[in-house]
Amino acid sequence: MMLTNFLPNGGNGTFIIKAIATDVVGKQTTLGTKTIYCDNAHAVKPFGAIDTPTQGGTATGSSFVNWGWALTPQPRYIPTDGSTLNVYVDAVPIGHPSYNLYRADIATLFPGYANSNGASGYFHLDTTGYANGVHTISWTARDSAGNIDGIGSRFFTISNPRKSGSMMQEAKVTANKRPSIHNVSQITALPDSYTEPVRVKKGFKADAEPMSLVPDAGGISRVEISELGRIELYLSNPWSGYMIVGNRLTQLPVGSTLDLKKGIFSWIPGPGFLGKYNLVFVEKGPDGSLSKKKVTVTIVPQTVPRRK
Repeated sequence: MMLTNFLPNGGNGTFIIKAIATDVVGKQTTLGTKTIYCDNAHAVKPFGAIDTPTQGGTATGSSFVNWGWALTPQPRYIPTDGSTLNVYVDAVPIGHPSYNLYRADIATLFPGYANSNGASGYFHLDTTGYANGVHTISWTARDSAGNIDGIGSRFFTISNPRKSGSMMQEAKVTANKRPSIHNVSQITALPDSYTEPVRVKKGFKADAEPMSLVPDAGGISRVEISELGRIELYLSNPWSGYMIVGNRLTQLPVGSTLDLKKGIFSWIPGPGFLGKYNLVFVEKGPDGSLSKKKVTVTIVPQTVPRRK
């Protein structure tokens, strides 16, 4: 991810990005180049970044400090109490950071914004409530005009000593590890469930109403979102969930959460997630019978209209 505000001229104009890979013996290969156009002068949405955990970094303990910062273009502002900033772990909102702290580098780089002298904030993250392994974290910011955008989505690793008798939140975040379903053929053999449609909510607005998805002739409900967007799927009586990759049955995507009690699948695809993802959710009926709901999520690149 790139915060284009740090490019020359405040990230306004045409730029060429070149990617170069260097291996362990120093051999370099140019992967390619892209030409991009940036127009931060006319931007209206909040922007910012997460500082900790670092991209691919590690977080531990019951009070890990998640630092970040956020600004929004004038004349709008971000409330100083942090009430319109949200922290998400594995696509689930977990609280608001403390906001309105001074950072000299941000104040110097971005003078003249309503929050220039209080752009920084932090959140105490209790990592012991999650399974060890890779997770995602991101912030969203909403300004005084209602503009909202995601900030700093990234992957990080939680690593805590395992305690006997407690697997932390293993049952919640790895519900797809339940026994009985082991391969695609077992999933295929299950009947499709048409009792209730899958409902979907896209974006970060908490008060948005979910919309029903109508399955196609193959029983697949399809939904499209842009990269780094957020999706919630509302399911009826979910028992487990999986992702199908080729002819393999795998766990649900990294950074997603299947809440079996609420019947909600939440996902903020991290950087690099593009294309089609075939998900399947197994439902358990009142009589104990199993059926499936198939959902294909297509993630498309973000597009920004070019001003003329």
